[in-house]
Amino acid sequence: MNNKIKFIVGSAVIIAAVIVLAVQGMQEDSTMSYSKSVSEVQLMGSRARSLSLKVNGSLKKGSIIRNNLDLDFVITEGNSELLIHYIGKDPIPDTFNNEMDAEVVVSGRLAEDGVFNAERIQAKCASKYEADYSSAAI
Repeated sequence: MNNKIKFIVGSAVIIAAVIVLAVQGMQEDSTMSYSKSVSEVQLMGSRARSLSLKVNGSLKKGSIIRNNLDLDFVITEGNSELLIHYIGKDPIPDTFNNEMDAEVVVSGRLAEDGVFNAERIQAKCASKYEADYSSAAI
């Protein structure tokens, strides 16, 4: 086999492997979902129900209701609110409780009834991860 044919076959195998990995990655994770704020989801109307979305907002204090494995809560952005029903299997982040102001990112789909069915929750607490400069030498 000459070198030109070996190069073509090798290139085809590499390109096929990259395509297969890319397709599997898109199917397993919602990395291809649209990232929106609460108000943007509400402005999308019925179109939001047809897409896999990541929605970010602030956790409304006191809105978390746990019922066995079910978890319901509200995220807000200004005057806009979105009811979230968590149906995922991942553990809930430690910073996710009714007493803290936390930024939240949820991944999932908006249902017909306007409730967002989240499969993943990411809670951010900026103050928990900030460096402590009070004891640093200047």
